[in-house]
Amino acid sequence: MRRVMTGVLILATVAAAVACDPTTEAILGLGGGVSGGGGDSSAVATRLVFTQQPQTTQATAAMATAVLVEAQNDLGAVDTSYNGLVTLALSSNPDSAALGGNFSVSAIFGVATFSNLTISKADTGYVLTAGSGALTAGFSSKFTITP
Repeated sequence: MRRVMTGVLILATVAAAVACDPTTEAILGLGGGVSGGGGDSSAVATRLVFTQQPQTTQATAAMATAVLVEAQNDLGAVDTSYNGLVTLALSSNPDSAALGGNFSVSAIFGVATFSNLTISKADTGYVLTAGSGALTAGFSSKFTITP
């Protein structure tokens, strides 16, 4: 019985200390937290991040795996209140190819899903960029389009 009381006291002490520091509070998931829209300004999306990269695909064929882009805050958490329009473009385009499919979609709960992207020409070193309003643009890793 004595150990339980000690554990409760320690937990209460940690919770009291955390309540004074909103950064620690957000990291531990207590109080206002890191989801979009709380009183903590770090919860608001500031950048776009590719969380599911483009895969090697045949020219003109739709990518088999959807490309995912998240609107994240400075702590790397998804801003689930973000629903802005996210647009992809070819940042590195070694063969003057055209990007096809639906490359401009609204984020849902902070995540933009691009499920039917195509690239018109085979080559290596393609890179996608994601943009949305004032958010810092995100860049995919390099990928290849096969003949």
